[in-house]
Order: sequence, then structure tokens, then C-alpha cells
Amino acid sequence: MKSKKPNAKKAMQHFEKLCELVSKRKSPFEGMSEEEVIQKLRKTREELWEKKLASRP
Repeated sequence: MKSKKPNAKKAMQHFEKLCELVSKRKSPFEGMSEEEVIQKLRKTREELWEKKLASRP
């Protein structure tokens, strides 16, 4: 079995492409006030916490 060496150039090209794609995405918090962002983050954290606790035996 032949192992492949990581290709630094290819990895950098992939990273740059990902950066470009991410920079084109709009923020989910765009147009919200600071207080609205905080409330949304708290709600999301609470939902995740409930899901995590609900999955415990």
C-alpha cells in the first residue's frame, strides 16, 4: 500500500477557496441589534444543552 504525502500547494489552494466561499456568505446575525444577537445565541445554547442532556441515559 502506497501512502500519499500531503501536498502543501493543493492544501493551500483548498484553504483559499474555502476562505473565499465563507467570505461570500452572509452573517446569520446581519441586521440584528447587539441585544437580539445575544438573545439568539442564548436560545441556541439552551436548545443545544437540552438536546445534550436529553440524550443522556
